[in-house]
Amino acid sequence: MKCFFSLLSTRSALSAPLTLVDCCSAHTLPPFSQPHLRRFLIRNVCITRKQCLYSTRTIREKPIRVVFFGSDQFSMACLDELVTYKRLAKDAFDVDLHVAVRKPKRAGRNLKQLREVPLAALARDYGLPLHAAEETEDFKNLQALGFDLAVAVSYGKLIPSSFIQSTTWGGINVHPSFLPRHSGPAPIQWAIYHNDPTTGVTIQTLHPHSFDKGQILKNSDPVRIYDTDNYETLLSRLCVAASNLLRDFFKDLVEKVHGPEDFWTVFKPVLERKYTYSHAPKIDPDMRRVRWHADTADRVDTAFRAFGGPLWTFARVASQRKGRVEEKLRRVLLYGVSIHERGDPGNSHQTDPDLGEDVPPGFVKFESNDESMIVQTLRGKVRVGSAKIEGRQKKLKATDLVYPIFMSDKD
Repeated sequence: MKCFFSLLSTRSALSAPLTLVDCCSAHTLPPFSQPHLRRFLIRNVCITRKQCLYSTRTIREKPIRVVFFGSDQFSMACLDELVTYKRLAKDAFDVDLHVAVRKPKRAGRNLKQLREVPLAALARDYGLPLHAAEETEDFKNLQALGFDLAVAVSYGKLIPSSFIQSTTWGGINVHPSFLPRHSGPAPIQWAIYHNDPTTGVTIQTLHPHSFDKGQILKNSDPVRIYDTDNYETLLSRLCVAASNLLRDFFKDLVEKVHGPEDFWTVFKPVLERKYTYSHAPKIDPDMRRVRWHADTADRVDTAFRAFGGPLWTFARVASQRKGRVEEKLRRVLLYGVSIHERGDPGNSHQTDPDLGEDVPPGFVKFESNDESMIVQTLRGKVRVGSAKIEGRQKKLKATDLVYPIFMSDKD
């Protein structure tokens, strides 16, 4: 049955709310002016079999084509949220979603294994089109598919400007900090290391030539950082903040952006900078090194929580060689590091009688299990859950040390 509708208005009240009347129900339309009347009706009124429906979104001729660049757990959380929302919203979330990842890298012993990024497996599980995006030719192949938007989340590679310019709206990046603070590849680790009280998530445009230099479009609510947080615990909360922020971005994109000119009307850049710039460089192995004569217990504990284990140091160890005991300077890996009082609640209100304040930094006292140990720092003590001599499988014992002391340097 054809639906009948009438717009009840007068020439002098074109800006007042209009009423859409059909055989089944009545819906109030938002106010608009005469020049936008035809455009509004074409875009938002759909004639069905029995009724005339008002919609806040465009009736699109084709879905929005999006390519999602990613790699790790952070990007997996964002993609999972988009796919879940798409399945729940069905036709209301008209997005054709593709995934692009870097090519598998050789890893393992003798580099015999090809290891792909975790996001690739998730894309296959969801049945999403999966593309390689590493070389120039890969991006040319992607460009030929005619995407509307590129989304980069922990991709780890600068997306070529030629590809960004080929899309309808360019590209966006989801970054786990409040930019420009902690710009760079390791923002979560450095937020913990610098004892920031909060952090968050930023959606920025993709800059054609530099990382983290785009225009800020959206920020999440602040995410609190607790003094017990490590990389994994803070990452899990930032994954939630990021996935929610990206979902809301796409809801606005689908419902409010009807053409290339609408994008910058809906997503206006944030001009006010609440945070100052700081760089969050990639974690270098030397950052995990403990220098007992310079580092406090707080610093060692924070480094372990921020950079992950193991930390490392030097020690003179005894080794058997052809029936003789030899003394060698070896690197020692430290696991389960924490401030002594926090790691051993039973001793939180008493001083260990065998490890007084007059012992030198680096002095080691093994606990009764001959596995965990207490180590003196420049100021305060840390507890090490276990340690291993680099290259050995067995855990370090008290008898392995020539002297009960860890060394800051090789000398």
